[in-house]
Amino acid sequence: MSYGVKVLNADGRTLLNSDELAPNTFITGKTASAYSSMVYPPVGFTTGDLALAKPASSPVYSTSIDGGSVPISASASYSGSQRFWGSSSHPSYFFQNTAGISTALVRTQSGNISAPSSGEYGLDVYAPNGTTILFSATRSTSVKILATGVLSSNQDFTYTPPSSLDFSKIYAVCNSSMLYAIPQVFILPSWTLTMMYTFYPAHSSPYIRVTNRTTIGGSTLTTNTALFPYMIVYDPN
Repeated sequence: MSYGVKVLNADGRTLLNSDELAPNTFITGKTASAYSSMVYPPVGFTTGDLALAKPASSPVYSTSIDGGSVPISASASYSGSQRFWGSSSHPSYFFQNTAGISTALVRTQSGNISAPSSGEYGLDVYAPNGTTILFSATRSTSVKILATGVLSSNQDFTYTPPSSLDFSKIYAVCNSSMLYAIPQVFILPSWTLTMMYTFYPAHSSPYIRVTNRTTIGGSTLTTNTALFPYMIVYDPN
């Protein structure tokens, strides 16, 4: 048995839901980024924002396994500019996500909610200044958190959303992600630091895999202690 509280108004809108983890947030700056302009963080990013990314509407799959996979993560700086993995600005031996990605930002909803219209009914919560609306039962557009946690080294997590959700509205929070690869150079082994999401949108049951792994010369580095905080969110609007 689960416990909590959920309050609805007469129109069926949610006034309060204790299951919601981010009731005072909203998504903004939704942008379709071509692979040649996949700059991280997304345009409009300010301190405190969560940077979101998901595959383009017509993604280019890196493999044919499980219906095709689309890697999503930030990458180390290249030519003085940090970019999402797969940008055409990377050397040719790196994965090229020529379909691009879709990006967005999550920030606090405080100050983003309009005042109620004449005749509108519902619960509004105001800040101490009496004008800034922090929460509205009728006009809030909060983000839904689907999965969150921290992966230790050499761990994976697979999230399969319920079929009731639109997979195309699911984003990965990329602030703590990284995929950085150095190929073999003469006698030195190649190594890859992977803290990333992989989307499988074409699978019969679409899912997302979260990975934290470091490999050297193709072998997993067991002494790696890096932690990867991850979050997967849904845009219900």
